[in-house]
Amino acid sequence: MRIAVACVAIVLALAGCASPPSRLVIGSSNVTVAPDLPLHASIMQRVSAMVCAHSLIDPLPSDEEALKALQNEAAAIGASGVYKLKYAPTGLLDRCGLLPGLEATAIAYRM
Repeated sequence: MRIAVACVAIVLALAGCASPPSRLVIGSSNVTVAPDLPLHASIMQRVSAMVCAHSLIDPLPSDEEALKALQNEAAAIGASGVYKLKYAPTGLLDRCGLLPGLEATAIAYRM
């Protein structure tokens, strides 16, 4: 009985680690990346996106993959651009679980 309960607990824990399906927003390529806030732009909010490797032996995802995911998140809230872009490798128990990952964060703005 204890073994069955332990197996169910492990399965539920692993199911919780599964990444959510990615959503593709049309127009995400129109989100520009700027080093500073442009004139006459209004700040919206901080956006972040995390990209995980597909397996333990895969290398850390590239900056381009993280940037595309970040632009997708910014387009989902109606932003026209982002600035103050930063990349950081994820920790051991972040949303990627034990897989290597890269997180991109920036501040979204609208013109």
